[in-house]
Amino acid sequence: MPTRPGKACRVNSCGNIVKDHSHRGYCEAHKDRAGWHNNERLKGNDTKRGYGWEWRKLRKIVLERDNHLCQICLKKGKAVTGNQCDHIIPKSRGGTDSLSNLQILCVDCHRKKTAKE
Repeated sequence: MPTRPGKACRVNSCGNIVKDHSHRGYCEAHKDRAGWHNNERLKGNDTKRGYGWEWRKLRKIVLERDNHLCQICLKKGKAVTGNQCDHIIPKSRGGTDSLSNLQILCVDCHRKKTAKE
């Protein structure tokens, strides 16, 4: 049976062919870019990062409190469904998991807010 042809490296400007999957689609020259999954594994699972059953319970309370509506869009006069529970003051900047520091956002607003932070 003939072997399958390799695929192009995931880096757009690279012309190398990847024949095995050991570097997640990257060639030998770009194999360091495949480490994202390893970094995620080192961080631990949701519970180890502080998002276990207590967080899920808080998230449910905030979803009900905010009526599943994005709070940023609501301030702009738009009613958009939200499902992302966001820390108003990020935990990395001293924010807490208190209900007064949590809000529901839509995916777009959450991405924009997180990018600014």
